[in-house]
Amino acid sequence: MNSRAFWLTTLAASLLASSAAFSQASSQTSPQTAVQKPAAPAIDRQAALDGVVAAEKAFAQLAAEKGTREAFLAFLTDDSVVFNPDPANGKEVWRARPAGPGLLSWYPVHSEVSLAGDLGFNTGPFDFRPKPGEKPVAFGQFATIWKRQADGSWKALLDLGTSTPEPTSAATPAISLTGPARVEESVLPKVDPEAARAALLDADRALAAAVQEKGTAAAYETVLTDDALLLRVSRQPVLGKGAIRTALAENTAPVTWEPLGGGVARSGDLGYTYGFVKRHEDGPESPWINTSNYLRVWRKGADGTWKIAFDEFSPRPQKPKP
Repeated sequence: MNSRAFWLTTLAASLLASSAAFSQASSQTSPQTAVQKPAAPAIDRQAALDGVVAAEKAFAQLAAEKGTREAFLAFLTDDSVVFNPDPANGKEVWRARPAGPGLLSWYPVHSEVSLAGDLGFNTGPFDFRPKPGEKPVAFGQFATIWKRQADGSWKALLDLGTSTPEPTSAATPAISLTGPARVEESVLPKVDPEAARAALLDADRALAAAVQEKGTAAAYETVLTDDALLLRVSRQPVLGKGAIRTALAENTAPVTWEPLGGGVARSGDLGYTYGFVKRHEDGPESPWINTSNYLRVWRKGADGTWKIAFDEFSPRPQKPKP
């Protein structure tokens, strides 16, 4: 037999024998051992909440150091939304704005994060100074929606502010985690992001319809969380379901709205919507006009329905009448 042919034949036989031995050994291995995979790490929600708060503070710190324009360009996502006054791409809006000497300062006093630790929001007071060191000339409340990035950092998805009177005292942060501190990845519900977003927008539209039928205070009564927060122009934040009901009952002017967008955490428990608020221009028979932008943060209740945890209206500049 040719020596090369003999070598190839011997090698083939050896490989077949080794393969058979390996197969036999594998078949004797415990099935449990063979399919065992590393457990998915638990979601540290406290760390996620701390990250959302730290990102907001770093955002404000960069504004103090390098200016508001540079801070927004650094912290906004590429698909972020700001209001100019219509909803617009945040990066494009801020790139087009010249840097100015004004100082915008803010800090969070209320924050929340999803079960999956991927979506959160902050709200709190802001003030504006024409130049650093000068007295503030404007005051208000901000809200920022944050999304966790692939590298673990947080970036701002949406930002909206509402002017308020000067506060009589500094707001005291009362930031604490709601719900479990850690969540096993395996217990998170399987959520279709687009279906969840569509359902949330439907909930927003349903509230608008209920307002037309029942009035604002009565319609909100059924969808507010007990710890909800309301922001309206020219008044300090209103906290709690009862106080919000009283505040909404003060203004009976008819309003409606249409959501223009929103998003939902991958765990399906936290989401947001935004759009235009409308009112009649001159009496109930006149056309609706866009008078405010709005932002809502929704939390899914134990019964699976969406409830409002945060609701903000921010007036839009009105066009002068000819």
